[in-house]
Amino acid sequence: MNILFINSIKMFGGGEIWLFNTMKELLKRQHTVHLLCRPGVPLEDRAKRMGFSVHTIKMKSDFDPVVIFKTAKLIKKLKIDVVCTNMDKELRFGGLAAKIAGVNAIIPRRGIDYPLKNKPEYRFSYNFLASGIIANSESTKRSLLKNAPWLNPDKIKVIYNGIDFEKLSGPAKKDIRKEFNISKEDFVVGFVGQLNERKGIDTLVRSFINAEFKKAALLIVGDGDMEHFLKRTAEQSKAKIIFTGFRDDIHEIMKAIDVLALPSLWEGFGIVLIEAMAAGKPVITTNVSNMPEIVRNNQDGILIPPNDETKLTEAIKYFYNNPAQKAYMGKTAQEKVKEFYTIKRMVDETESYFYHNYKIYWN
Repeated sequence: MNILFINSIKMFGGGEIWLFNTMKELLKRQHTVHLLCRPGVPLEDRAKRMGFSVHTIKMKSDFDPVVIFKTAKLIKKLKIDVVCTNMDKELRFGGLAAKIAGVNAIIPRRGIDYPLKNKPEYRFSYNFLASGIIANSESTKRSLLKNAPWLNPDKIKVIYNGIDFEKLSGPAKKDIRKEFNISKEDFVVGFVGQLNERKGIDTLVRSFINAEFKKAALLIVGDGDMEHFLKRTAEQSKAKIIFTGFRDDIHEIMKAIDVLALPSLWEGFGIVLIEAMAAGKPVITTNVSNMPEIVRNNQDGILIPPNDETKLTEAIKYFYNNPAQKAYMGKTAQEKVKEFYTIKRMVDETESYFYHNYKIYWN
């Protein structure tokens, strides 16, 4: 199959990690894969560095006739069989372009736990343009249908995200603790993600400070608009809080920490949870969005309410004071990821769904 992924995102997050993992695996399976994105964004640069076939276009309004015409022209030129879009914006202009170009296998992937709006443009996009829909969790599927009684549930296929299990479960190749002057005796809480309000990172920093650990560190990986505020908060305390900025070696980070904390207010998927679990680490996260689908409370980690500093502090202290339980939950978490959340399983299902949608029209 010739597959075109369309992504208009200006930042780089979990959805883009899914995109790269999927594209890489589909190429291994002898499919032709292309990416259409905005020019000058991190996604373009990283995709080119990874050797992907990248095309750019200035993505303006959703129904911009110039954008639709240029996209349709590209689809015809590349002889695309399946178009997979990321956000509602891409479905509208990309779906119309695909229809004009004679491509009917148009599949939006919903990687965010957010309801569709009950508006004409959404009904048009998801009923007329989309041949199928991929949701990254049952929670996302429920959210899609919440305000959309006009959408057929059977049109939605749930395909969970997957990670490179072998890469994360294997031995460490870097001494991350040494790099950041963290001793082997320190209990390390890790956070990986964008430093913004949605991720609950401010709650985590306050909770860690309130715990007053003697031999512990909080390793914060990522950047975002709250970074300056968080650093000032950390500097005013005696807690050992380390900001690493953006890192490409997340698999090594996961091997260096003791537990991962992701206290999000809501999530698209929370792929860092399964990355930590694959590395044999238990997780602390909130009981919102799809997190309860990933994490079995008191088996793979601990689920807490969002914005609850007290519960978060208690959960961190529990693992700090119970190394045997930390090891046990880390092992059960790793076993769950190996069974349900590998890249192979994810792309097997995605490839099959792409082919199913393509074959309907091909026949």
